[in-house]
Parts: sequence; C-alpha cells; structure tokens
Amino acid sequence: MINYRAPGQGDFTHSYVFEAILSPPKTVAVARGYGFPSTIVVPDGHFACKVLSRTFMIRGVAYCQQNETVHVCAHSCLRMALRSPRQDPLQVSAQTINELLQVQGPLGSLGTGQIAEVVNASGMSAALLTNMKPDDYLSELAALIDSGHMALLGFTTKGEAGHVVTVFGHSRNPDQWHPQAVRAYSGPKSAKYLPSSSWIDHFLIHDDNLGPYLSLGARSFLRRANMQLNCVIGVLPQPAISSVHAEMVASTILRHLLRQSIIRKVSDNYWLDYLADKRDVVILRSVLMDRTRYIEHLKAARAHDQSRLDRDSLVRLDLTEDRFWMVEFSLPPLYTGNQSKLGEVIVSIQDGLDNVERIRAIRLPGSVLTRVDSQTLKLEPCSLGSHSSVFRVC
Repeated sequence: MINYRAPGQGDFTHSYVFEAILSPPKTVAVARGYGFPSTIVVPDGHFACKVLSRTFMIRGVAYCQQNETVHVCAHSCLRMALRSPRQDPLQVSAQTINELLQVQGPLGSLGTGQIAEVVNASGMSAALLTNMKPDDYLSELAALIDSGHMALLGFTTKGEAGHVVTVFGHSRNPDQWHPQAVRAYSGPKSAKYLPSSSWIDHFLIHDDNLGPYLSLGARSFLRRANMQLNCVIGVLPQPAISSVHAEMVASTILRHLLRQSIIRKVSDNYWLDYLADKRDVVILRSVLMDRTRYIEHLKAARAHDQSRLDRDSLVRLDLTEDRFWMVEFSLPPLYTGNQSKLGEVIVSIQDGLDNVERIRAIRLPGSVLTRVDSQTLKLEPCSLGSHSSVFRVC
C-alpha cells in the first residue's frame, strides 16, 4: 500500500493498494435452528510468500487497484478473479495483460472481448454474457457463485463510461417478499419458473475504486439510468452454455413430463403426484457440476422421509460426461423453509444440441430418467422418494 499526497492537497491522506493478499472472508453465521445457506463465498486461493530464504504458502484473497494510466479497472478485476481461487499459471499482472493484448498506456478501458481473451489465455474459459435482461444477469451471477466460480460484472456509469467489479459471493434471504408476491398480485401467473436468484439480496464484490469485501444490493441498478448492467464474464474451467439456457431446457422438459400419466405408473409417490396435480410454479437453481462431485452429493443425500439412494439408483445416475449443469428443482415452501429440493435435471453444457439431446438424466421423487440413445430416456424407480437438501458449494 502506498500513501501519497494528491495534487492540491496538504497531507498524505490518499492511499493506493498496489497488490495485497487479504484474509479470507468469513460466511455470516445464522441463528440457531435456522440453517438456510444465507451466504456463499467462492473458495480462496493459496499464495507463495517468500521471507528471507524460506517460502511459505498463505491462504487468502488477492486485491489490487488500478492506476488509471497503464492499467484500469478491468486489469485489477482480472488479477483478482484469476488469482484468488487457484494458482494462476499465467501469473497475471498488469504488464502481462498489456503484453498479451498488445496495448500501451495511457489506457481508457478494456473491451469485453479483451477481458475474455485474458481469461482464456490463463487456462480458464471465459463465459461472456451480454445483451441480457437485468434479471438474467443476476441469475447468471448466482449460478456462477453457486458453482464455486468467480465472475466479473460490468455496468455503465455516468458519461457512458464503463466499470467492472469482481464478484465472489452472494447472500440469500428466504424471507424475501417479492419473488412470490409480484407473481401473485400482478402476474404473470403463467410464469414458467422462478429462478432461485430471486431470493438473493446481495452480491459480494471487490471494487478496485472503493475497496474489497463490499456488499452490492441485487437490485442496485433498478431505475438508475446512468447505471445499467451490460455484461457478466464467468471464469470457468471449460466452455458451457448459459445457466439461463439450461434452466429454460429444464423447465420445458419438467412441464412436459408432469403432464404425462406414465410417470405415476412407475412410482406411487406423494411428491410426484403433488407436482403433477398442483402444477405450482417450480423454483430452479443451476449449479455447474462435475461428475465426481455430483455422485458424492447424491451419496450424502438423505430425504425428509429418511430414504436414500440405493446402489442401483446411483449406478443409473453415474453419468459419462465430466461436467454438466445440475438444475435443481423445488417448490417455494420447500426451498425457503427447508433448504430442500425434489430432484435435478442434468443438462449438457455442450453447444449445438437440441433440447431433447441436451437432457442427460432427470431425478424425480421416486423415479429417475436416464439416457438410452440420442432421442430416448428410460424411466425407472428411484429409492429417494422425498425432498432432500440443496447442494452447497462450501
């Protein structure tokens, strides 16, 4: 950190953080008996710290600021996002970014394409999302954090300038009024589903201008003409379709399935009948999963009625793809009150597939559908018959 005297000032009250490793943030404790996962924070990284002749590994989070000359906010956010969750083989710095992009100062800004190019060069994959509705931007951010990945959020500021911040966590409030109330009182009552991001009240960010560990209200950009969301850039291990796309696929297939009487013949299940008869709006929550983590999650699942997945059910759900979107589905009372879900729709992250091909498996209460061929799913009984806990990244 450098303290300096700004032009026209008489003392050294200004400070500039060149580079820092900060203590990892702590998740907010919740009241006893009320265990809703109120705060989710992306895992921090480990950094080599050399003192004299010895090297120590310290756990922490990277933070830095721009100097508005040879590096701008995008440089700082890239350095924070790429260095915090893992060791970065690019050893990204302002200098390496400028060399990679072949730019020189003084700089005004970096474009979204340039930011994505740096992410891709680091060995990660940039999920560049633009031209979306504000609520969809928030859903994408929520899915990235729920999956344990950092993201950059871009928005316009006064004078049509742009700014970007690093997003590393979020907090949920199960007592949010508007997700169900807006639909109930003003419509549309025909909404296909409610995204779980509707219950997020704040995102946790680093702003290289204002400081680290700040709380950004999820609806801070409403009715502010000079501040409009314009991009989300996720830092992923490999390319993937958007979470909003995955949720639309999951919503469509669930509504189609629940209209089919055949699913009740395979499993006489209360929750399956409830879903089919009531046709309440479902809540969808997307998590970018790998195969091993998904199986471990299923093995640990214990339903409200104490049922668990047996060996045959686990074998059916042991997918061949290494990574996919797990779209959890639930109902408002179960999600907000019990932190639980009724099942998952497994959606391929590959591009260029139709909706039927994209579905890899569906776990319903008491039933499971698995892929037979490119256009066919097989329906079989499943031993997990009631609602179970949602997935938690940490």
